Amino acid sequence: PVTIKESVDVAGIPSTLGLSSRRGQPAARDAVVVRRLREEGALVLGKTNVPQTLLAPLETTNPLFGTTHNPWSHGHGPGGSSGGAAAALACGTSVVGVGTDIGGSIRTPAAMTGVLGLKPTNDRWSNVGSRGLLPGQELIRSQIGPMARSVRDLELLMDVLSARSMSPLDPRVPPLDDAPVPDRPLVVGVVEDDGFLTPATSVRRAVREAADALERAGCRTLRFSPPNVEESVWLYFGGVSSDGLATLDAALDGETLIEPLRLLGRLGRLPAAARRGLARGLRLTGETRVPKLLEALGEKSVKTYWELVARRTELKREALEAWDRAGVDLVLGPVFATPACPIGMSADFTLGFSYVCRYNLLDRPAGVVPVSRVRTDELVRSNTRDRVEKRAAAIEEESAGLPLAVQLAGRPFGERTVLRAMALLEAEVREGESFPATPIDPR
Repeated sequence: PVTIKESVDVAGIPSTLGLSSRRGQPAARDAVVVRRLREEGALVLGKTNVPQTLLAPLETTNPLFGTTHNPWSHGHGPGGSSGGAAAALACGTSVVGVGTDIGGSIRTPAAMTGVLGLKPTNDRWSNVGSRGLLPGQELIRSQIGPMARSVRDLELLMDVLSARSMSPLDPRVPPLDDAPVPDRPLVVGVVEDDGFLTPATSVRRAVREAADALERAGCRTLRFSPPNVEESVWLYFGGVSSDGLATLDAALDGETLIEPLRLLGRLGRLPAAARRGLARGLRLTGETRVPKLLEALGEKSVKTYWELVARRTELKREALEAWDRAGVDLVLGPVFATPACPIGMSADFTLGFSYVCRYNLLDRPAGVVPVSRVRTDELVRSNTRDRVEKRAAAIEEESAGLPLAVQLAGRPFGERTVLRAMALLEAEVREGESFPATPIDPR
């Protein structure tokens, strides 16, 4: 039994992305991934909810299907945009799910609901039939991937949906086998805090506990400092907003943006001069991150967009060189800066996704493994210099008992190595007293 994210085509059912303008337009055929699943004997239970436009990282709500709550805490979001898939897995509604990921959209919901997810390398799975909001935007691409409650089930999905089996149905999928797993102990670089936004105390503890668990499992860990962290975040926002939100506005067709996206939408539509003026004013009040976000957003010329694409390619090369110098096979770190967010509190906290969006920009496979739950002595953030940190503090105050997870990122087409490390980690933490076991009864 498998569920399919609402934005992925299932024949006879609309793929609306939570937009009223797309209601009543059933898909003519299954997406390639859905077709292959059916050929392998999967039973499609139905489709799972998404946030309107797929662009909200913390909440899953839209005017067509309503709001999805986190099974661990009614009133908290399950993350987005594959929040419905994650919630269905966490409460036992489904066994495995198909999601998509352009900025953590598989990994963030998995982390916030205590399940597992994997974002493959681009085109490891076919994306034909995945209806993203920004067709033609190729600087940062959305990628279909699997979600489940165990590494074993993720491995099952990756086995049956091989690149070789999808290549005849999609020319972008290379007819190749996965890169082999190194025949030696894995070397894992550990990032507890990347310097852009310090994660919650609970999230940092989860990373430390995961590093210790991997050491017990025979891996070698070392501290790692990823390059170009802040630049990668601003390049991400600059790239996806290069059309000045014209594609978003056309898709909305007059519909109001959901609350979690309204502020970002207003900022993105401001004239360039107004954004610059607002950025200067905010800097005078001590803000640092939001002014840079304002400067990154907005319409770009073709020349500027091409420059962003070229720099993106350089960042991919520089990241690979940094991994080579450090001698790491994988990098372990946070998924999101905080645990799950209370519904209604996410509008000005998109920047908490810096840990996941990096691997979309760099096109690296990355998986999420649940590790622990938030303790009652981990609810206070000591450093709140700007509005982003203040929002993080407010989210953390409401996080007791929520799931905690970590992210393991690998080298291009190194899904098998990522899954191997995920399995080692899962085996070490699954029987722990604070492990967020699923399925959980939301009642």
